[in-house]
Amino acid sequence: MPKIQILPEEIHSKIAAGEVVERPASVVKELIENSFDAGAGFIKVSLKDGGKREVSVYDDGEGMEPEDLKLCYHHHATSKVKDLKDIFRIVTFGFRGEALASIAKVSKLTIISRSQESPEAYELKVKYGKEISFKPVGFSKGTLVKVEDLFANLPARRSFLKSARTETLKIVELVKGLMLCKPELKYELRSGEKTLILWEGGSLKDLISYITGLPSEKFLELYFEKNPYSFNLILTDTSQTFSHTRYLYILINNRLVKDEKLNRIVLSALKPFFGNLGFPAGVISFYIPYHLVDVNVHPAKWEVRLKNEKEVFEILLKALENLFRKKSFYFSEKKPFKDKDRIKEDLPVEYVSFSESFSKPFERKFLEKKEKSFQFQKKFQKKEALFKEEGFKFLGAYLNTYLLVEKDEELYIIDQHALSERLIYEKLKAQNSELFSQELLFPVLLRVSETALLNLEEKLEKLKFLGIEIEKVGENELILKKLPPVFKEDVKEVVEKLLEEEFQDVESLKDELLKRYACISARKKGDILPKEEVNFLIEEMFKKNVHTCPHGRPLYFKLTPYEVEMRLKRKL
Repeated sequence: MPKIQILPEEIHSKIAAGEVVERPASVVKELIENSFDAGAGFIKVSLKDGGKREVSVYDDGEGMEPEDLKLCYHHHATSKVKDLKDIFRIVTFGFRGEALASIAKVSKLTIISRSQESPEAYELKVKYGKEISFKPVGFSKGTLVKVEDLFANLPARRSFLKSARTETLKIVELVKGLMLCKPELKYELRSGEKTLILWEGGSLKDLISYITGLPSEKFLELYFEKNPYSFNLILTDTSQTFSHTRYLYILINNRLVKDEKLNRIVLSALKPFFGNLGFPAGVISFYIPYHLVDVNVHPAKWEVRLKNEKEVFEILLKALENLFRKKSFYFSEKKPFKDKDRIKEDLPVEYVSFSESFSKPFERKFLEKKEKSFQFQKKFQKKEALFKEEGFKFLGAYLNTYLLVEKDEELYIIDQHALSERLIYEKLKAQNSELFSQELLFPVLLRVSETALLNLEEKLEKLKFLGIEIEKVGENELILKKLPPVFKEDVKEVVEKLLEEEFQDVESLKDELLKRYACISARKKGDILPKEEVNFLIEEMFKKNVHTCPHGRPLYFKLTPYEVEMRLKRKL
């Protein structure tokens, strides 16, 4: 008996729909891209129950003629591909003719549209792929697409959808990314009666500032061209990094992409400039001739294929070199300071006496009074004897970033930022075992995005449990009122970033808070450290036997005499 059979249309069409539509965010993506192609100037997205009950997208674009509206929900119905040659020079966001067809198969779909030439609008209703009605209605120009009860006819698929809050967050993040494709347009995203995003249109740099919540001055910008490619880079430098790539967006020919291979190319190109400091925020826009890139490799159009990946990587690297050369934050050369100024060199009090109060551990302020300078200098002189007894010899700093240390006939190459961060983290943990709050003399203003407000009360409760008290005062503004005494006002940046993220349990949140605060308090790459401070860092590393930074990255690597000799004996 034959085993192979042709799947019925009812089954294979739903399988195909599942490749394009995974969740409400997939619906939003496809509909917004259709709005782009329609020449919209304003796009409004409305959600109910995280999009599971309803997603609607309105645009004021060119609209559809009644004849086109009748056909638009059928498979492979498209106005963007006429013949095979068009597949290899795709300039539109949608082109497969599968988006509306896939959505129609797994939802109740309503489309109202009116073209500029049409005297009246028409409404099309489709239920799980079958047309229910088609009639004229009153409507202004443009198109409204309403998608209700997504996956109601596929209970197994619907059961995989997350909570309304989670689905809403995914849509918010998606819309932010899609807005970068056309920053000049006006956008609005609403969940029920709440406005989550409202953008009146503007430059790409202003938009990425709006999305990340960072001031536009934090971003460096460069347009770089080398035939046949060009790049538009808008990125933060090493003074503003993140532990994740959520705020790093990649566009190819103004199309938002999430391609694993391309991501690796981008992160590899960024590595020489950011090391293990994290990742920048911003946008990397590739402009590649259409015949050198294939966007027709993924049903949801997230992935791309480049004809010459190596060439793209090399030119991107060159563009980044040009961008970060303007402001050398990574390995900046600094003027040598005189011995008499050494004690004034940005010296944390913590390195003077590790057992002193934690009220001033890592404040980077100059010690201006001569009396204090004299006292500290005497303390450091006393500690010099201790450093010598530890059996290590500090040889110098490479690029003001890596400490070169000789110990037991081995050469240690130590990351000064990672080591400083680890020691601060350990001290914070020790001092922060019992959390209590103290009121700030001057409350600190926090600014957060709409995403952070979605589950704000729960987040504030968890932070309050950690001794951080915050009060909402405006639409997107909060006031930091109380802090545990181990933190200073410079924790503002850390708290703002945490509010943008999904919270874990309280203990994990506490640990993450300490790690991030340690990171911003630590010495940075390129900082010139006084000899006394260097000796303190190295002594503590050996004494405490620490090997990694708080996030698990190695603090150092070492070379034995044998390894050095073997490298020098090799022929070129």
